[in-house]
Amino acid sequence: MNLRIPVLILAVWIKAYSNDTLRVETYIGTAVDLKSGKFLYSEEHLASYEGEKHVRSTVLYRDAEKKVIAQKQIELNGSSIAKFRMEDFRYGTIEGAEPTSDGIRVYARSGVNEEMKQELLQIPLPTATDAGLNELVRQNWKRIQKNEEVDFHLGVPSQLNYYHFQVKKDHEEQLNGKAALVVRFESEHWFIRLFVDPIKVWYDIDTRRAVKYEGISNVYNEKGKSYIVRVTFDKPGP
Repeated sequence: MNLRIPVLILAVWIKAYSNDTLRVETYIGTAVDLKSGKFLYSEEHLASYEGEKHVRSTVLYRDAEKKVIAQKQIELNGSSIAKFRMEDFRYGTIEGAEPTSDGIRVYARSGVNEEMKQELLQIPLPTATDAGLNELVRQNWKRIQKNEEVDFHLGVPSQLNYYHFQVKKDHEEQLNGKAALVVRFESEHWFIRLFVDPIKVWYDIDTRRAVKYEGISNVYNEKGKSYIVRVTFDKPGP
């Protein structure tokens, strides 16, 4: 069986039901344990764009045997507040966020037999959720390049809460022969800093799209703990 068939089916579905102006791209990320380098999973992204605006994605997560272990649906429409839903088929965990007229609804389920919990949050702007972090960087690209710190609030569905974060330039370097801007996301909240190291993301300067990621994952191990990963993309990705 061709294990890439689900992605191809999704591509056909998007083409059939989307506006003709949408452009569909695919890219693959490989996630390894940040310390040991051990392979953990791969990410297959099927992303739709209107011009350069990322509007939605489907992400399939596969284990070493190419089995789909999780799936995430993302809707962005060029916003840093992403509507998304992620489900891990191994453990039945679900988490997601959805902008509403009254705020941002976040929800999470810790296992197949557990209750879905949710909260309606009033999060101060600027706000980001999930893949919206990349949009936040692009919206503030010039400020970050000038070494300005950009404050924002990150909605975290697994905690049914939000936290104050900053994104700032770490450095620039050559990655695979191309110039990359490396940024750091870190929280000022003492509890977050105690358990979560700053996240680093490498952005291709020409496309302003992510090519490498280091930090906490939204995929969990058998103990319910987030992997700490390095994800590298085969080409400029999210």
